[in-house]
Amino acid sequence: MTPERGRKERSGMQKDSLRQQWTTSALSTVIKLSNIIGFLPINLTQTLSTVVEEIYNLYHPQICCIYMIGENKGLEPVFFKTSDGTNPDLHINSTIEACVALRDCLAYIACAETVCPNRKISDDKSLSHVCIPMATGSDIHGVLSVTFKPERVLDQDELNVLLSITNQAAAAIHRDRLFEKLRNEKAEIERAYQKISILNEMLKKKLEELEDTQQRLIQSEKLAATGVLSAGLCHEINNPISIILNRIECLKMEADELALPAGVLKDLDVIYSNAAKVSSIVQDLLIFSRHHPVKLEYADIRPLIKRVVDVLYEDLRRNNCSVHINIPPSIPAIHGDTDRLEQVFINLISNAIDAMPEGGNIYIDAVVSDERQGFLELSIRDEGEGISEENLHRIFDPFFTTKKLGKGSGLGLSICYGIIKSHGGEIRVKSRVNNGSVFTVFLPVKKDNNTAEN
Repeated sequence: MTPERGRKERSGMQKDSLRQQWTTSALSTVIKLSNIIGFLPINLTQTLSTVVEEIYNLYHPQICCIYMIGENKGLEPVFFKTSDGTNPDLHINSTIEACVALRDCLAYIACAETVCPNRKISDDKSLSHVCIPMATGSDIHGVLSVTFKPERVLDQDELNVLLSITNQAAAAIHRDRLFEKLRNEKAEIERAYQKISILNEMLKKKLEELEDTQQRLIQSEKLAATGVLSAGLCHEINNPISIILNRIECLKMEADELALPAGVLKDLDVIYSNAAKVSSIVQDLLIFSRHHPVKLEYADIRPLIKRVVDVLYEDLRRNNCSVHINIPPSIPAIHGDTDRLEQVFINLISNAIDAMPEGGNIYIDAVVSDERQGFLELSIRDEGEGISEENLHRIFDPFFTTKKLGKGSGLGLSICYGIIKSHGGEIRVKSRVNNGSVFTVFLPVKKDNNTAEN
């Protein structure tokens, strides 16, 4: 073997070894980038920066730069690495139309003899240049630009690896944009879901208000029908009952003259007592059925409640009940008929006493209503037996009562309901068995001068 032939063989072996090393490095780079892009969600900034770094380490170019299409539809350098560390300024025109690779959507390869028409070349120094579009389907994201010294010409394998890396970078951008679109759609769905939830809550509230209004309408119709019936019955019953009571009183006055035995007198007392009960119920019916016009005036609610409590003092003491009044001095005056409102509160407090046969506390609170502007909320809460769910919606019905036989006519709350409605107000009840009841009355308050003028 001649020395020259030996040198050629050694040179060929060295080239093959270097080629094999480069191929191994290229394969390692492609696998590394595939692994990075395979993770979700993609960190696009880190991924593209790694792409530039790996290309630079594999090819050792003068300049390696990724351009992406910006909001102004021009090419903007986003990641780069140069041999001298300076910022690349390669394009005469940064528009998409000026870039040959983007215009033709094909890789553009320029060597010393064929210079890219859009490149800035200084000092007549030619450079080898490869520009590959980054695209997925019809979506174009930018270009990968790699510039070498003029004597460096890439072979087919090197070009294929560079194309593969560029496709990986394009896939990373595409997947990141898909994820961003999904994130935006998810956020939009969540916002829509929140709006739907709010609308559902509003609809639920409106349905509850509609149901409440319907119940009040039914209650008003019941009261109106019962009132008409009661008015007719009262006149028919009241006169005979009055005659019976008067005749019994006359008989008792003439008992000695008539020599009535003790048994007869006892029977007369029983008749009188029961007739008096009938008369009392008739009087309640008359009050219930008559549409007395309310005499509205401004009044302080605190003394009105105290008067009611004083009237019921003996009942409270006898039943071991305590009243706790919490009405701030700043509470505005109400606009109502004080006599009829006293009747309402006497009835409500009396019911609270009856609900606590073993005694207890009654709490009376008043606040300016947040729910109904221009109204006062006055609540009467007891610690009594409460009202069952099935009876709660009937509590204001005429003649309905949960009290024992002979303890009530069932007209008291119906009368209260009618009086409060005649004031333009509202009465509500909340109750649970063995947890007491709360009756809340809404009454209009006195308007200040500014409000009245407006």
